[in-house]
Amino acid sequence: MSIQQQLRQTTSLLSAVDAVRNWRAAALLLGSLLTAGLLVALAGVVSFQVHPALGAVFALLAAAVFFYGANAAGIMLMDEAQGSPSRPVLAAVLTALSIGHRFIFVMLLVSLVYVVGLLAMALLLLLCKIPGLGALLFAVVFPVCVVMSGFAIFAGYAVVGPLAGPAVWSGSTTMQALSRLAAIARQRIVVVVLSVLVLLLICGFVGSLIVGMIFTGTLITGGMSAGIIGVRGMGLSNVMGMGMGNMPGYGGGWGGAGLSDHVAAGAFGWGVVMAVAFTLPLLVYLRGCCQLYLSNIQGVDAEGIEQQLREKFDAAKRGAAEIKAKGEAMAAQQAQRSERTAASSLVPAPAAEPNASQAKCAVCSTPCLPGDVFCGGCGNKLTP
Repeated sequence: MSIQQQLRQTTSLLSAVDAVRNWRAAALLLGSLLTAGLLVALAGVVSFQVHPALGAVFALLAAAVFFYGANAAGIMLMDEAQGSPSRPVLAAVLTALSIGHRFIFVMLLVSLVYVVGLLAMALLLLLCKIPGLGALLFAVVFPVCVVMSGFAIFAGYAVVGPLAGPAVWSGSTTMQALSRLAAIARQRIVVVVLSVLVLLLICGFVGSLIVGMIFTGTLITGGMSAGIIGVRGMGLSNVMGMGMGNMPGYGGGWGGAGLSDHVAAGAFGWGVVMAVAFTLPLLVYLRGCCQLYLSNIQGVDAEGIEQQLREKFDAAKRGAAEIKAKGEAMAAQQAQRSERTAASSLVPAPAAEPNASQAKCAVCSTPCLPGDVFCGGCGNKLTP
């Protein structure tokens, strides 16, 4: 596929705006976002009033709810991008629970690759400190590291980040997802970067329209509420501040004078509306990422890269097994040496055989040492 054809496919990203009409995916994503936000609020309260560890549990639960909810919505949008009706919400959630770990594994393996690359770069730069040869080596290492690190950053931004999820949502295993992402990064990095920029512009345009409508509606509704209900402090700045001056612990109470309860209720409703405003551009982004993945995976030789990755992983496993076997053998040899040393220390030393020229007692013939006055055997006084 030529670059011109790939760029023409970029214009199809405009159809990602249709994702806002998938009300089931929108409701699922919105519910996940609201639930996660509620759990985060509870985490803050529990951390201060009960124990920080329990607050951390609520925070992790919030992250899990949003993660699997976003994956389930992405699975439903992938169905649409593939030309099939999106599956029911429950089926999407169950699928997300069964394959969501693949996305985590992909990101962990990619992070490991980045760490190994940084270590290799550091090693090369250390070699550049060799006296005499270091400057010449640095002249070669520096441009290579610049190009490789820049390519890795752009690949992570334009390929791994946006397309790792769609690769998993399409049914790929962890190894397949890695190989396909590597193939796209190797063969179509330029087009993918441009496509992601176009997608972000589309999402930003959709988000600005929604935020503009919300702010306009907030001004109109807040003004009418102040005139009809008599709610004071329903201006845009007060509602955006979540009615902090009327909340408990911030100078007021929800059951105090006036109609402060209405301000708190309006602030909560405004928060829900802002969650909706965040959900719709996110839906467009997820749908656009699905389309980007499907359009760029066509004609890409991912099987060859997958085979290479499998061979490298197998070689790494064999190397780790050999190192483990050598370590066990060395440990066994060391244990045998220790056992032999301990056994030899327990064997008594052989008694010294008497010397034929050594002096003996004239009575009992017991060997005597030079300087002895009496015999050690019979007590006879020795003659000098």
